[in-house]
Amino acid sequence: DKTYYYLNSSGSSVTGSTYWWTMSPYHADSDGWAYVFRVNGSGSPGRLNYNYVRDSSGVRPVLSLKSCVEVTGKGTTDDPYIPTISAECAAADN
Repeated sequence: DKTYYYLNSSGSSVTGSTYWWTMSPYHADSDGWAYVFRVNGSGSPGRLNYNYVRDSSGVRPVLSLKSCVEVTGKGTTDDPYIPTISAECAAADN
């Protein structure tokens, strides 16, 4: 069972020891601090965490696709993911 938000197609860490922010908010406190989810690097492998936005960690955006979208590629620099959508899929309600 792989954690695809953390591992690449080879099963290795996508960011090494670097933490990275998701674009998913956690909450905002009464002092105006914005908290978002982040993924810990290889020191705490793939652990989903949250913290207030305070440093220069990278951001890894999320893309949601319809379930009928077909994706080819391995997600590497040499073989990137390529989503394709048929007209039937585009019109589908999923």
